[in-house]
Amino acid sequence: MQLPAVVSYMSQRVFAVFDIGTTGARACLVDEEGREICREYEEYPRPPRELGTHEQLADTFWRTACNTMQRALSGCEPGSEAVIACVVSTTRDCITPVDKDGNTLAPTVTWVDNRSTERAKELAEDIGPRKSVNKMMWFAENRPDLFKKAYKFLTLDALINHRLCGRMVTEPANARYGPIDHETLRWSDKLCDLTGIPMDKLAEIATPGEVIGHVHREAARLAGLREGTPVVMGCGDQQCSALGTGTIRPGVIKATTGTGTFVITHVEEFIEDPYVLFCNPSAIPGEWILEGVIPGTGLAYKWFRDQYCEREVALAAETQQDAYEIIERSASSVPAGSDGLVVFPFMAYNKGIFYNLGFGHTKAHVARAIMEANGYGIQMYVQMMEGMLDTEFSELRIDGGGSNSPLWRQIIADCTNKPVLLPRSRDSTVIGAAILAAVGMGVYGDHKEAVENMFHVEERRQPIPENVAIYEQQYAVFNKLMLAEMSEIIELTS
Repeated sequence: MQLPAVVSYMSQRVFAVFDIGTTGARACLVDEEGREICREYEEYPRPPRELGTHEQLADTFWRTACNTMQRALSGCEPGSEAVIACVVSTTRDCITPVDKDGNTLAPTVTWVDNRSTERAKELAEDIGPRKSVNKMMWFAENRPDLFKKAYKFLTLDALINHRLCGRMVTEPANARYGPIDHETLRWSDKLCDLTGIPMDKLAEIATPGEVIGHVHREAARLAGLREGTPVVMGCGDQQCSALGTGTIRPGVIKATTGTGTFVITHVEEFIEDPYVLFCNPSAIPGEWILEGVIPGTGLAYKWFRDQYCEREVALAAETQQDAYEIIERSASSVPAGSDGLVVFPFMAYNKGIFYNLGFGHTKAHVARAIMEANGYGIQMYVQMMEGMLDTEFSELRIDGGGSNSPLWRQIIADCTNKPVLLPRSRDSTVIGAAILAAVGMGVYGDHKEAVENMFHVEERRQPIPENVAIYEQQYAVFNKLMLAEMSEIIELTS
């Protein structure tokens, strides 16, 4: 839902948040009580045809970030004067080669891109889940001149931070996908030597919440910010999302439905080799999150909209509606379980499956089945984490674009058979980033105090028993597909 064009000034202390995603960028102004004063979102234009499927022009991220921040500031009184700090959160595992001045030498390779090399596959046991290492090794093997010419291979947050304040600096949650030492959370001499990635081609690593610089004149002009505004080190989008949903202690779990599906719980120690899960640094220094990921679930819904919903998109434009709301209304008419249709959503690996598809199924069935696939994926990881941690989660906190949909929220509650909590702000990544800025600027003494003041619940939704029974049967079908394809998916992601 779009906020009013101009919102009256609500707090003496406001944080400007850049939320740079896979398919679009969001700029938000958040006050110290966790209220979104103004928010603007812009979807990226289609990349040029010559780019790879999962590549994007790096300047697109910065240009869209500036566009949205300018619009957000114009809707806030008194605008940039209210902002005491800005902070960046980005999608992780994106790599951009740049020269010494920060000019890009090639398109950004996004996290969905699975490129690798034979040498990287041979070193899979040493590299582990550090997928940006595979990407950099690909450049070394396939674009050797560019690899040699590149001054740095920047994570997306380092790219935006450099544009804001002139420093090529990242933090452990983003650096974790590069040749990092999990014990020290610093670049590993051993891994750099093993993979042939010179350490001096990597960004500096800072701590989330640390002031890393100040907005310089050109960035202030382009983004509408006040020159000299402090830039606070942010964190990866899912780490910020966990912080923004209050997932900062054991026993709490959250699920994000965005470009992909992300299921996260808090753990206090690093877990070595958690099978198909990932143990990543938290936004809180010294803490960790356990994370399950299915890439491309939200992208599958966008793909469906773009390829098969031309009429709905045209109607949305004519009536000033959201095309997804029109699609959802038709999907709501389909019964739970989509009359047996199950979507296996691993299209990012060219492993997508429409299972049990029959002549009785309609376009609305397909829309609902894509939404349900996300629910099955969440349930898979919830069960996995409960077993691994020997616990039972009493509720599920949700966020991301999919949480805007009442139908999708109910599907998640029914698929997991757990009450679903919806935050007041659906953009929990934004709230988490604002929490980092609030702690970094001394507004709150620690992350716990900031969460208590900035995280708020808007809705609690209960599962519907008759739907739960249907989804238990459908989940068994989804699980059968997962077991059949698991070994190949693991190989593709290794």
